[in-house]
Amino acid sequence: MSNRYQFGLILFVLFCLFSFYSFGTAMMDYFLLYPSRFLVGESEFVQYHQFLESAILPISVFPFLIVIIFNIAVFWFRPLHISKKLLWMSLVCLLIDLASTILFQAPWNFELSEGKDIVLMQKITDTNWLRVFLETTQIVLVFLMLKRLLVKTIHVAEA
Repeated sequence: MSNRYQFGLILFVLFCLFSFYSFGTAMMDYFLLYPSRFLVGESEFVQYHQFLESAILPISVFPFLIVIIFNIAVFWFRPLHISKKLLWMSLVCLLIDLASTILFQAPWNFELSEGKDIVLMQKITDTNWLRVFLETTQIVLVFLMLKRLLVKTIHVAEA
């Protein structure tokens, strides 16, 4: 096994790990933290929201950006049996998700730093389904790539 192939495998495994981690943090955010904002009182809301915003970068945003970088890197060091088509589909999901975040979700969430706004919070929640769909699709694609690699690797080892 060449060094390039081994490096590609390591990149791919890291891509998978960061993808699963990023998906988990995103779903926690969308299905736990977003709804909990509605339960927080007016007087505590700004402090609560600022705490969430300060934690979101290292816990969720940076790992998501790393997933994008790994997705691109795997193109150049693609292990055998990893579909270019699935990699492209994964990257498209990630980039549309990133665009939605930058153009809509992040600015709306920054507005909440000024105070609780039920209408804006509902708008964020209602429009977030695109991101849920994209991130779920992306993680399914990662699972399919990982499954194919494992099946092909086991098949080669048995031969």
